[in-house]
Amino acid sequence: MNAARIAYGANWVFMSRRRGSTLFPRSAAKTRRRFAESGIGEPHYVTAVVRPPQGVAERLFEAASRLDGTQPGHYLYPRESIHLTVLGLADRVGIEEEVRDVAKGSLPFGVEVGGLNLSAETVFAELYPVGSGLLELREGLRSLESHEHGTISRWIRRRIAHANLIRFRAPIDAGMVAEVGRMRRASFGEFEVEEVELVHTDKVMSSEGTRTLARCPLQLG
Repeated sequence: MNAARIAYGANWVFMSRRRGSTLFPRSAAKTRRRFAESGIGEPHYVTAVVRPPQGVAERLFEAASRLDGTQPGHYLYPRESIHLTVLGLADRVGIEEEVRDVAKGSLPFGVEVGGLNLSAETVFAELYPVGSGLLELREGLRSLESHEHGTISRWIRRRIAHANLIRFRAPIDAGMVAEVGRMRRASFGEFEVEEVELVHTDKVMSSEGTRTLARCPLQLG
């Protein structure tokens, strides 16, 4: 957990300095084009996810809505689309049973929902799993992992957790960076993970682009 906090702190320093500059039309056009090409509504990914409970999702949505008021026009994740990605998986026959088998051998674990941060494409909430439950679950799913991302990216994704709240349609301005900064040390609660959901989904897990393939309960202790 401490390593994740350090990593997210360093990320904030880097991204806040990078994003706090004047908008450039060429950059804005490139960002809009990447968003348009993300295939929202078109399922392309098989992913194991965890949806936070309604209360946590509502608090995160409210925080994202305040940011959206600062610089409107970006994609705001609906409450029901907010999620923790356990692991991106390969699309293959029989994967539902394979994920169920791994889930049966995994214990439930808690997740603390920390403050907000920036990536190159999103505003996200930092998530901090309690204990080693998420790491062990991911390790159990490693043989099913998709190779969509590069080796380094996959290594990082297996070791941190987050929940995207806003996806950028254009470069963001200094006002939004400042608003995210004010919520860096916020706490949005905590929840217990007792089930993994296997979905066929699009880039933002939209309702129209997501189909549940299986619900996989974790082993009860």
